[in-house]
Amino acid sequence: MSAEAPLVYIVDPIHPVGAERLAAAYEVITPEQGQHDPRIEAVTHIVVRTTELPEQLLARMPRLKAIVKHGAGVDNIPIPYATERGVMVANTPGGNNSTAVAEGAVALILALLRRVREMDAIVRQDRWNERWTTRLGDLTGARVGLIGFGRIARCTAKICGQGFGAELGAYDPVVAAADITAAGATPMTLDELLAWADVISIHVPLTEGTRNLIGAPELAKMRASAIIVNCSRGGIINEAALTDALTSGAIAGAGVDVFEVEPPPADHPLFALQNVVLAPHVAGVTESGMKGMAIACADAIDTIVAGGRPATLLNPEVVQ
Repeated sequence: MSAEAPLVYIVDPIHPVGAERLAAAYEVITPEQGQHDPRIEAVTHIVVRTTELPEQLLARMPRLKAIVKHGAGVDNIPIPYATERGVMVANTPGGNNSTAVAEGAVALILALLRRVREMDAIVRQDRWNERWTTRLGDLTGARVGLIGFGRIARCTAKICGQGFGAELGAYDPVVAAADITAAGATPMTLDELLAWADVISIHVPLTEGTRNLIGAPELAKMRASAIIVNCSRGGIINEAALTDALTSGAIAGAGVDVFEVEPPPADHPLFALQNVVLAPHVAGVTESGMKGMAIACADAIDTIVAGGRPATLLNPEVVQ
């Protein structure tokens, strides 16, 4: 391999259509070969999903030119350090991924409202007659509050609003109220949204400003009949406070696709609760979503190798 030849490190498994395209064009380190591959110091480009990229690892790559995130959230990438090094960081938001995550959020909402876990147990445990006293929830006509109003939240709003006739409210301090209104939702403060909604769905990135955004004080503002769903990032909801609220009946249920520590420990207190539906950070892991993001990653790598600037570059100062 020449000093200038691209070497792409695919840190986490991606859809074969993207992995094969990259392997056909460049030399590649696969997830199976990993960071112990002797070529690691020659890496020029990284594709990463959810694995943390510590500064110590990046420091081993003096030729590194770019990091491309498979997905939208970049909390696992040390962007300030990358910028200091002159390393471009780009992500792959939108498209099929936004729709996939939105559908994942709505799936958790419906699983909670329709009490899918309990209904399955009723059938399996020969408790059929409990159906006469069972009452399930409705998404149709419900008040759906969205925390964050970016691409994924707007897809979720469209499904809930146009598909189910839900009323929509949204809190996002960086989106203009007029834009929220134009998308069919009512702009609210966080406190207003928490008190108003039957269903809350979280769609914000994990930053120092959003860490523990939903803690005990915020959960106390919710209705006792309300549910909350998080398909964004672990750490936005304080998990200890959520466990307490679910245990005490302060809120009715929660859908959790993301955890502060992934995978969560086997003794995680949420595992013992019946009013929770859990998933292993897979809201966006559909065939279409994974294929679209893998192609977008390959597109970004091709653009960078050709000397271009990817449309989703997050630290443009490195090329200015």
